[in-house]
Amino acid sequence: MASSLTSPALVFSAERAIIAAHPAIAKARVFATDFSADAAQPGSTMKVPVFTPGTASQFDASTNNYATTDGSVVYASVTFDNHPKHTFSFADTDFNLVNGRQFWDRAGEASGIAVGRAIINAVTGLMGNIAQTATLTVTKAGIAGLRATADANGFEAGRAVLMLDPTNFATLLSLLDYYTYGDREAIKDGVVPGLYGFKAVIENNALPSGTKGALVAEDALVIAGRRIEVQSPRVYQEVGYTTDEESGLTLGIRRGADWATGMNSATVEALFGAAFVQPSKAVKLT
Repeated sequence: MASSLTSPALVFSAERAIIAAHPAIAKARVFATDFSADAAQPGSTMKVPVFTPGTASQFDASTNNYATTDGSVVYASVTFDNHPKHTFSFADTDFNLVNGRQFWDRAGEASGIAVGRAIINAVTGLMGNIAQTATLTVTKAGIAGLRATADANGFEAGRAVLMLDPTNFATLLSLLDYYTYGDREAIKDGVVPGLYGFKAVIENNALPSGTKGALVAEDALVIAGRRIEVQSPRVYQEVGYTTDEESGLTLGIRRGADWATGMNSATVEALFGAAFVQPSKAVKLT
């Protein structure tokens, strides 16, 4: 975990925040992502490359040589219009009640959960834009049959993410032997990579009402994040960030105090955007 923080208590708090946010980050990471460390302000837009492999073709020096394009790339616009933050505040006297360090690390963990939930909720909110529908049947044959559903809608199952609500995700796990879905990470994080040949099967507890799941091509949904550059760091006691090494997602940390009231506050925040750039490559499951 990369971090720019200096005080030990806040470093530990930031570590707890990024760990607590990890299940949500793991779910976001299965889609086309660009978690850049570049600074940006809310409302700005960045371009994320989305690659379509196309079909490999036979080489011919005259008609189909190395300069002949087979695949394609489009640059999807993603606006950074999601800026969730989560703050805890404590009075000086609160630190006399318990070990003061426990305040910051537990606050970091709780804030990480809250910000992580905001990330996955924002992504899930886009599921209402899916026009194509199919019936979900949670049996081994029913889940395997969704491979044909992906093919019928113009994308490959191996590059698709299958989302299921908690009830149907649990039902699916109950049908499988332990070795099929790997280890306890599948249950803890709600992400089973490679199951039934899909890129991943993930649990999503924020799907729209009446939706049991969704089958989404990995490049149909784009998520991008950037670090917030604090313009007036001196007004805080400490400003920094912590970065998830696997995904690159950065969480900002701010800590300050009010000398008049003795209140101490710490905030965890993120800046990101999400967009359905190819809505035709997704199917709503009901």
